[in-house]
Amino acid sequence: MDDIAFDDRKHKRDKRSFLSVSWQQLAAVGLVAVLGVCLGVLIGYFSRGGTALPTDSWEYMLTHEGPAWVSQRLIDDISAANIEENLRLLTQTTRLAGTASDLQGAQYIRDRWLADGLDHVMLTPYDVALSYPTTPNTVTMVAANGTVVFTGRRIEEGFENDPDAVTYYSAYSPPGEAEGDLVFANHGSMEDFQYLVDQGVDLAGKIVIVKYGAVGRGDKAVNAEKFGALGVIVYSDPGDYGNPDGPNYPETWFLSGSGVQRGSLNGDYGDLLTPGYPAKEYAYRTDINNITATGLASIPTQPIGWEDAATLMRHLSGPAAPSDWQGGLGFNYSVGPGFVGPYANRKVHLKVTNQNVLRRTYNVIGTIRGSVEPDRYVLYGNHRDGWVYGAVDPTSGTACMLEIIRVLGALVKSGSWRPKRTIVFGSWGSEEFGLIGSTEWAEEYVKTLTQRAVAYINVDIAVMANDTMRVRGSKLLQTAIFDATKKVPSHERSLVSDAGNRKSRMKRAGLEKSLYETMVENTPNVNGQPAETPRFLEMGRGSDYVVFYHRLGIPSVDLMFVQNREKPGVQPVPIYPAYHTAFDTFDYVKRFIDPEFKAHQAVARVAIETVRVLSDSMILPFDLLSFADKMQAYLTGVQLEHGEVLTAQGVSLEYLESAVTNFTSAAVRLERKIGDVNKLNPLDVRALNDKLLYLERAFIDPLGLPGPPFLWHVAAGFSRFNSSSAAFPSLTDAILDDSIMNPEQRLDAINKRLSVITFIIQSAASILTEAGMES
Repeated sequence: MDDIAFDDRKHKRDKRSFLSVSWQQLAAVGLVAVLGVCLGVLIGYFSRGGTALPTDSWEYMLTHEGPAWVSQRLIDDISAANIEENLRLLTQTTRLAGTASDLQGAQYIRDRWLADGLDHVMLTPYDVALSYPTTPNTVTMVAANGTVVFTGRRIEEGFENDPDAVTYYSAYSPPGEAEGDLVFANHGSMEDFQYLVDQGVDLAGKIVIVKYGAVGRGDKAVNAEKFGALGVIVYSDPGDYGNPDGPNYPETWFLSGSGVQRGSLNGDYGDLLTPGYPAKEYAYRTDINNITATGLASIPTQPIGWEDAATLMRHLSGPAAPSDWQGGLGFNYSVGPGFVGPYANRKVHLKVTNQNVLRRTYNVIGTIRGSVEPDRYVLYGNHRDGWVYGAVDPTSGTACMLEIIRVLGALVKSGSWRPKRTIVFGSWGSEEFGLIGSTEWAEEYVKTLTQRAVAYINVDIAVMANDTMRVRGSKLLQTAIFDATKKVPSHERSLVSDAGNRKSRMKRAGLEKSLYETMVENTPNVNGQPAETPRFLEMGRGSDYVVFYHRLGIPSVDLMFVQNREKPGVQPVPIYPAYHTAFDTFDYVKRFIDPEFKAHQAVARVAIETVRVLSDSMILPFDLLSFADKMQAYLTGVQLEHGEVLTAQGVSLEYLESAVTNFTSAAVRLERKIGDVNKLNPLDVRALNDKLLYLERAFIDPLGLPGPPFLWHVAAGFSRFNSSSAAFPSLTDAILDDSIMNPEQRLDAINKRLSVITFIIQSAASILTEAGMES
């Protein structure tokens, strides 16, 4: 802007100063008039007595619940056949983020959503750092004279000629070559490496081979580097993912020897070049050749199949591995280093050609505008990208989301229903590289979401096995989810009674077995007896809900059908065996996961009913009492696990106990008020909903928590030192952090975290009571 233009405008403002004052006066008068008209409308409505209102009028929708018939209509209209066809169509191409097929997939989703009746659909692009091999990475065994005597596979059997299937690699592993003696280090945890050191195994200059599981992919490399290793090889052991005593894929769902789990080593969330801010064109970016993040080591990492792992490990020298390190390769594992017998002088050579590149990724955002509160958003999301064909992860969820949108869109297009609140759908890009698409979108619209988002529903993998539905989430959403499962028929399609001719009568009477009952049956307590309610798990950190829940404090839930690992005769697996492999195809789902797509249909029905109740209920259906009970449980957990240690250090939990008590009392009082609120007064309803809306937000520490960036929920999170604990993680970390050697410094850290948590909980109680704002 030049000086002349600026001075000219200033002169014109000065000349019109009188007119400006007059305009302000007129605006004030106009505003009073408008408010008077609105007040008159409300007064007129509330005083109109028994006069009936048209059900499609604004006044009626403002003061009444949505139509009851919509719930069953939505549930009934979800079609298993449609979900199956969606999955078949979507898995005809690969789904790797940042590629041409990724953009084509986004455009397909956009076109489908527009055709199915969403009010608005758009692509939101972000330029982010992704990682790909420039040429296939290799793992070889070389003789003393440098001759290559063994070369591992580069892609799964049967996919050698598929030009679209990416070869084995670990995203964000740095490029490089390493050669050395091989050492087996179990899962690659710090404890595993320390055990080897204690046994006299020198890890410096070695290539380490580890099993998937126990710790994250990136942590394995970081830990190995700390002990001096030059490179890491990781594989899925058949003892965990395969069937050592029987057939594997394609005869069964168990992982065959060439199956390799790809994945990202990045332990942070969002684009690595623009942490904390959206990766837009105007964004400042760090050097793409100098990326740092949680889980990124400076040594190369490469995944292989268990057949190749057997070749490498069969002749390892050194002491035998402990019994709990053994697996399913068909021989006793040794730890090395190096080989025995004719293999004695051979080394393992690792070559990784990965390159970090700036690529454009796309989210697809679609909305159904709310009729009464269009500025309140119910969010629903699923990521679109996968490592190869990704039939289970993530396309089972995408197929369900398409069917949900078809059913909702049809009802909206018919003119017979529209939700009170706006529904926002997100098809996220580049989730597999570090939850990038959802995180960038949330960063771009953080101010809007913080003020207006009601809840986030995540369906990533819809069905990984067909035993029961697993629910993770905020306790505020527990009742809404469980109420939905009580309305949805069980995917098992059995009735409450199997007494012959009673079946038809029971079905007509609405006594068909519900999904809720199936979940109860498949959710035993620790004593092995069926629970009275289904299990409701803590929110994790492995999918797109992370930014919404752990960073923004938006109540979130994640729905997924899983295996009942405690079921008699079941061989439990950590995750479905074809996870992140080329074998994750439509054929795999159709033959081994959900042949009739009844589990897919059930999870879609729960999801659509949850969307409906959150977007169409006058009062937000949040479970305050379960949320308060969880705070009490967290407090009890701290008292039981750490009470003696804290007392010995002179630390009192008195103020924390008082804050939890105050919060519980406030929750109970507000729960009673919900039942008494005047639903004919929209201002009272809005005020009450605002308290519910901002409750979970109160548990976000605006200054962040120690540890991984952007995990800010002080109550439900992750301890860096205790994987089994989710209660007040920053306090747990301060207590268990052995790196703080000075007793005074450790005590200071404990008291600081205790103070923050107490303040946060007391602030949450204030939100429910308006303490300090009323006399």
